[in-house]
Formats: sequence, C-alpha cells, structure tokens
Amino acid sequence: MKRTVLIGDISSYKAIVICRFIKSYYSQTEILTFDTKKFTKIIRTKYSAKHFVIDPSLMVEQIRSIVSDYQVNFFFPVINERLNMFWADKSNYTGTLDYLGDFSSYQILNDKGKLYQLASKLGIKVPQQYDSIEKSVFPYVIKPANLSSAKGVLYIRGVKDLPGKVPDHLIIQQYIRGTGVGYSFYCKNGKILNGYGHKRLAEYPVSGGSSTYREGYQNREMIEIAAKMVAHLKYTGFAMFEYKLTPQNEIYLIEVNPRIWGSVNQGLENGVNYFEEMFGKPGIPMQKRKQELKTFLSPLIYSSLFGYSLKLKFKPILYFVKNMRYNSPDVSIIDDPKGYFSLLLRKLL
Repeated sequence: MKRTVLIGDISSYKAIVICRFIKSYYSQTEILTFDTKKFTKIIRTKYSAKHFVIDPSLMVEQIRSIVSDYQVNFFFPVINERLNMFWADKSNYTGTLDYLGDFSSYQILNDKGKLYQLASKLGIKVPQQYDSIEKSVFPYVIKPANLSSAKGVLYIRGVKDLPGKVPDHLIIQQYIRGTGVGYSFYCKNGKILNGYGHKRLAEYPVSGGSSTYREGYQNREMIEIAAKMVAHLKYTGFAMFEYKLTPQNEIYLIEVNPRIWGSVNQGLENGVNYFEEMFGKPGIPMQKRKQELKTFLSPLIYSSLFGYSLKLKFKPILYFVKNMRYNSPDVSIIDDPKGYFSLLLRKLL
C-alpha cells in the first residue's frame, strides 16, 4: 500500500532508525523528513526521499503546509518538545496524528509528579519522594518533572554533590540501586500491542544516563505494571516504561517516556513491529533470529566504554567485546554514512 510519512528531527538517531525500518519493511512508503539544522540540507540519512529544513519560528505553519501539500498519511515527531506541541494541536494535522490518543493521558505519563501520584493510587512501587533537600536522605536524585532521558538529572550521593539551588519544578526522589530495565510498546485504547522488554548494559554518562548498549530482557512484573497503568488511562500511543531492578529482584517504576524512545532499535532489530497497527503487516516477514541482537548507540557507546574504564568497571567493556558478532549499531557508518555524520553534527552545532 502506498503511503507518505513525515519524520523529524531527522538528525536524531531515533528518526533515522524509524526511517530505515519503514523503508526496509514497507518499501512503497515515501519518507519525507524535516529538521531545523541547516546542515541536514546536505548531510542526512539516505532513507529520506525528500527533506525540508524548517525555520523554528515558523515550524507550525511549515509543517502544516508540508502535511497538506504532500498528502501525508502519518506524521512522526520524535523529539519530546516537538511532540508536546503537535499532540496538543493534533486536530490541525488532517488525521496524521490520529495514532495518538487523549493528550491528557500523555501529560500524566510525561509528568513525573503526576505519574508518581497515579502509581501510588494504583499500588505501583516507585522511589520515595522528598519535599525538599533538607528532608532528603542520601543517596537521592534530582530531576526535571517532564524532560526525557538524562537531561538535567543530578545524582546526590553526599554533601559534596549538593547544588546551590533547586528550582520548584524539579522532582527530588530516593535513589534506587539496581539495573535499568524497560518495557516498550505501542498501545491502543489502553491495550498493549507488540511489546518488548530490554535491559541496559551501558549508559552515558556512566554515573547514570541514557542507554548506549542494551539487550532483550523478559520480566512479567514490569509488563503487568505498564498494562495496569495504560489500561487505567485508556492511553493510545507509544510508550517505554523505565524501571530499576534491585539486587532483591524488586521492580521500581522510575519514569515513562510516552513517545518513541531512545532504545526503539532494540525491539525493531529483534522482530517487534511497533508500527503494525498503523501500517498493517509488512510486505516481507520480519526476521526471527535464533540469537537476539544487542543494539548500541554509536559513536556515543565508545565514550561510554571509556568512561567505564576510567572508573575501573570493566564488565560492560568485556561484555561488549565478547558479543561483538551479535552487536548491532542503531545507525551504521557503513550502511548510512551521511546519517551517521548527521548525528555527530547535531551534537556539535
């Protein structure tokens, strides 16, 4: 079936991963892309059929024009701030965002304060929340209420880590020791479709940050927690539930990314089609691997592994080298060199 999709910001690795997946399994789809970075006019992924450099001050008008002029069927904004803006106004994008549901449900999942209130109501285990630094117990975490990944997160292990001032909009919570795990899916009317669990193997920064290396991981409890919460909200959209798995095998809900998430490639590479509800079954069968792939974010993985070596934590490094034949980059410099270099330039410019 012929269709047209619009994806951006295309210098984001999440956007490139989605472009590659759609083009690989839905070959009749025309992929339009956009970005605010001027270098993407020349340096961008090979999976883009037509590209638009957007003026940030005119983004709404320009995106609406592209959607209308090119008869776009689906619009996938992958950056958190963009998604907030477009989802809140989705009725003005001619049905291209109808795969997303009620905006108020998204807001609850996206705001850590509201999320923890709902989790407590549903009997879901979350880190203890503190009203102020004075009432906090070491170690603890200070994080923004509604920013994705590790942006603005502070880990307070002792007095030397204390910031000068904490704005009112930040969350202060107990630090949970353990391994980062997650469960990701597309959800429709509170019912989870095509889910996948993963475990973090490396992060950047190594003190606690974004996932740079992951593998598949199955845990019934984290699936049940996600199912309970989205059913209560009757949520429709993408989501990745992040947890900490403690040494005592307890599961704590840490946060929810109600959007296309950073480790989306891990599920896609291992046969999970998060887009089947929108696009239908692919023209060619998805690969079912005897040995699951582990995915990594390049080139950031190398900064991550170097950071572990400085801390004399060699387990992630040895695991990465040991599994080299089963490691797959989110964006490959060999397969998509311009896409790869666009990731670098996004960080530099």
